[in-house]
Amino acid sequence: MATIADPGVSPTKGDHIQTSAVDIRDSDQEDHVEKHRQHLLGVKLPRYFDKDEDRRLVRKLDLFLFNAYVSGMKDDLSLFGNELNYFSTTFNCGIITGAVPLMLLSTHVRPSIILPTCELAWTFLVMGIAGAKTAGAVYGLRFAIGFFQGIAFPGFAALLGSWYTPSELGKRMAMYEVSARVAGMFSGYIQAGLYTNMNGKGMASWRQVSSEWLFIFDGLISLPIALWGFYALPDQPRDTRAKWLKPAEVTLAIDRMERVGRQPVQKITWSRFKGIWTTWHVYLFVICYLYVYSLLKLILYGAFSWGDGYFNLWLQSLGKYTVPQLNNIPTAGQGAALINSIISGIISDWLQNRPVVIVANMLLCLAGNAFVAVWEAPEGLKFTGYILITAGLPAQSITIAWLNEVCQGNGALRGLIVSIGNTMVYAINAWALVLLFPAVDAPHYDYGYQVCAGMIGLAIVTVGVILFQIRRDLKNGKAIRNDEGLLEFKAWTAEDRDIQEEDSPNSSHA
Repeated sequence: MATIADPGVSPTKGDHIQTSAVDIRDSDQEDHVEKHRQHLLGVKLPRYFDKDEDRRLVRKLDLFLFNAYVSGMKDDLSLFGNELNYFSTTFNCGIITGAVPLMLLSTHVRPSIILPTCELAWTFLVMGIAGAKTAGAVYGLRFAIGFFQGIAFPGFAALLGSWYTPSELGKRMAMYEVSARVAGMFSGYIQAGLYTNMNGKGMASWRQVSSEWLFIFDGLISLPIALWGFYALPDQPRDTRAKWLKPAEVTLAIDRMERVGRQPVQKITWSRFKGIWTTWHVYLFVICYLYVYSLLKLILYGAFSWGDGYFNLWLQSLGKYTVPQLNNIPTAGQGAALINSIISGIISDWLQNRPVVIVANMLLCLAGNAFVAVWEAPEGLKFTGYILITAGLPAQSITIAWLNEVCQGNGALRGLIVSIGNTMVYAINAWALVLLFPAVDAPHYDYGYQVCAGMIGLAIVTVGVILFQIRRDLKNGKAIRNDEGLLEFKAWTAEDRDIQEEDSPNSSHA
């Protein structure tokens, strides 16, 4: 068993204490890698392009999973005028109502059924907003949209955790973030184009732009993605029915998860649901996730909406930008988040040290809040602050990758932490958005950014508490390291044997 410096991750390149058996295994693995290494003009290509069965499977998973990603199911819907906060609140209430129940349901109904079905419902509801005539109708639609969106993020995150190993998961969670950033950037560009070319043509404008067209376009884009999901989403390795996976590839996928000790997401029963509350993992990871994601949602809620974000409002207050510029300029932050997501994912997989990358991104976000909080600061510093707030977004995705690895021995816990965290995030945002960032005070908020900076500081402390708790469990024998250097908690080991018998293929999802 390898010894490592950081208790939350697998061994790093600096570890040298290895058994002879491990040395032999590593030597055989190096020979295997070199045998299958691909070259271009005499230059070795990254291992991703190797021609061995493992890399072929990973490339196939990337192709099908990320083409099936429910990228349309995001909360960057247009928010209108002085009712911005109220529309947000009804959407948040929908998320609160739907997130955990839908995630619990997904342990009994295959993800390849429930995720695309929820996206289909989401698609038609979004398109329905284009025809809404009153604010009351929008409130109802926004609630229903939030309800069906509740499973999108935690459901897909759980799916990724069921197929990718620790050396792959950080990059895939980064790709997950990148897809959202690209969508956010293009929504700004589309908004600017619609304002220039279609404003007032066929549909009345809610404000200064033809937002109704955006709902129609978003629905039209999301519809084929939802239908594709019924075919492309592979469920979990042990119960997959994906026609694009060969039997040998399914066996390899199962072996890959067993090698790292990753247990599948199990069907949730009442006893299992009660059991997850007896472990520290649910509390500390939910709190950490809550600090990171809730604050990012508060700060970035508008930055990803079409024309009504906090960044946009500040730019608008300067009185020197056109409407298309107000939509295009904030996409610089999303571009920064896109680049940083890729970099953070690669570094966290390479170092096998999630906490370091998480804290680094938290510090970016904290610095951004501090820059924006000083209202009298130069315009350049405030612009930089808004960019940094958005650029720190990978703290969220890397946190999810980390909890998938620390909690990999308990599929029920791993699958529910994100949905529980999401529910608490939106429960807080339902009132905190109005309190910290009231629309009537825009763009100068008295306490919003200061509070967010302080809470991010607490999030950093929470990461330290998790690391301390892991060290304590290793020291007192409650947890051990497997051959891959990953955590296995003894309390879950016996339970997993019973679960595997209960959740055999003969009793798999409907």
